[in-house]
Amino acid sequence: MRAAIYARMSTDKQSADSPADQVARCREFAAARGWTVVESLVTVDSGISGASRHNRPGLLGLVERIDEWDVLLCWDSSRLARDSEDLGWIRNKLRAHRRTGYDVSNGQDLLNIAAKVMGIMHEEYLVKLRSDTQRGLRGRVERGLSAGGRPYGYRTEPILSGRTDAHGQPIAEGFRLVPDPAQAEVVRRIFEDYAQGDGLRTIAHRLNAEDVPPPRPRAQRDKAASWTVSSVLVLLGNPIYRGDDVWNRSEWIKDHDTGKRRRFERPEGEWVRRCDESWRVVSDALWQRVQARRRAPGPALPRRPDGRLAGGVVGQRSPTARQLLGGLLACGECGGGFFAVTRGCTYGCGWHRDRGPDVCASTLRVPRVSIEERILDALRSRVLTPETIGRAAERAAEKVLGKLRARDGATAADRKRLAELGVEIENATRLAVKAGHVEAVARVLDELETERVQIEQRLAASEPIVVDLDALRERVDRYAHDLRAAFDRAPEQGRTVLDRLLAGRRMAIHADAERGFRVEGLFELSLGLDSHRRVQTPATCDGRRPAPLRGPGVGCF
Repeated sequence: MRAAIYARMSTDKQSADSPADQVARCREFAAARGWTVVESLVTVDSGISGASRHNRPGLLGLVERIDEWDVLLCWDSSRLARDSEDLGWIRNKLRAHRRTGYDVSNGQDLLNIAAKVMGIMHEEYLVKLRSDTQRGLRGRVERGLSAGGRPYGYRTEPILSGRTDAHGQPIAEGFRLVPDPAQAEVVRRIFEDYAQGDGLRTIAHRLNAEDVPPPRPRAQRDKAASWTVSSVLVLLGNPIYRGDDVWNRSEWIKDHDTGKRRRFERPEGEWVRRCDESWRVVSDALWQRVQARRRAPGPALPRRPDGRLAGGVVGQRSPTARQLLGGLLACGECGGGFFAVTRGCTYGCGWHRDRGPDVCASTLRVPRVSIEERILDALRSRVLTPETIGRAAERAAEKVLGKLRARDGATAADRKRLAELGVEIENATRLAVKAGHVEAVARVLDELETERVQIEQRLAASEPIVVDLDALRERVDRYAHDLRAAFDRAPEQGRTVLDRLLAGRRMAIHADAERGFRVEGLFELSLGLDSHRRVQTPATCDGRRPAPLRGPGVGCF
């Protein structure tokens, strides 16, 4: 038996060597049964919550390589998932590929009904943890302590309790915010410069040129940490610099399917307002001058006779550019956005404009028309061509046949699973009597009944399918023809096609000594056969025959 091992350390207070301990116990479990641990399949996700499987590359990688192992070991099933849907997804993967897994801490098979009950209990743990965390943070705020989220211009200092730990070190009962002298001076300087008439971009350029450390980039997304127009604007509107603060104004909720967090405003009745003169960095007079300028109306934008905004305003993207290429271009030198930066819809690096030459030295300027013509010509002549579409049709046929083979296997697995459900329902009833977790087991019984109904419906609807490969090729060719035609119609339709082909990526713009500029991009032609898998279609650099469809590729034109 080939064994894979998965360990995870969450963001809670666990020791740094916790994953190593988990792996060691799993190795002992495998050795006692004579199983062979595949070293390349010993995987650790460190510092990652188990609330969603979608943000755990280690776990997803093991599932992708499921054909390379026979049994999956984890110290505790909560390391695999703290969400019952995720645990069910893992269990379904194990069944579909005739694999198994074990919770090493209690020796339970992950396909056992007890593991499903434990999955629900792990999920409830997260709900309780969130509630307890919120209660604890509110208590800190009410006692005048820091609840985290240190704003720029401040540091934290401990409030000692007068007690010591077992090593004689003083124990802090909490931390409080105090102004950081160096950063507070930067804050006052920003307020004063803005009050005297300097613009946001001028202030950001000056700070970057002087190499003044910026606020921490969120989640390290901004690799070129620097002052931006938005960071200066947010700082100017934060009331804590006048000694006022509002806690619990919003909450962040993670989308389970994407792993991304979204901010939601809380009702005002849940806000906690605080005022502490020790936080003050700027005077009331300076604060009021800055807010008055922020509220002042800006210069009127030029309008056409019909009342619509006219283009050609410095720093304003033209409507056409926003429809077709807005947000789809990146500077090849720094990775920042590449968009309309001057009059006449000339494109350039947004970081160079907004953050200054000390952040990005690229001075490349390209007419919008030139970029659009080159990109659209390359798509028509190198990507959406009969040769490329022919390869796409071949790949489509392979995928359809593969899906049919997988469906046949899934039908057999459904029949087997249907036979297992009666036994699991009976075992769940016995477990409720024995363990006393009646409510949790009741939820499991409902899920098992729902699963049985779904399987019966799938089996009833399962009918033989005949694949017409010629019709499939014709469908793909017609789809590609529609994409080509979309570029010749309204700009917003061309933008929709570009969004689809780029699949969330951006095209990089580089300076080129021979052609003035070069565009690099990876396009994907979705076949519409599987919403999660695409055939990747690279464009070639020199107009030769496109390369075979073998996965990721970069096209330049």
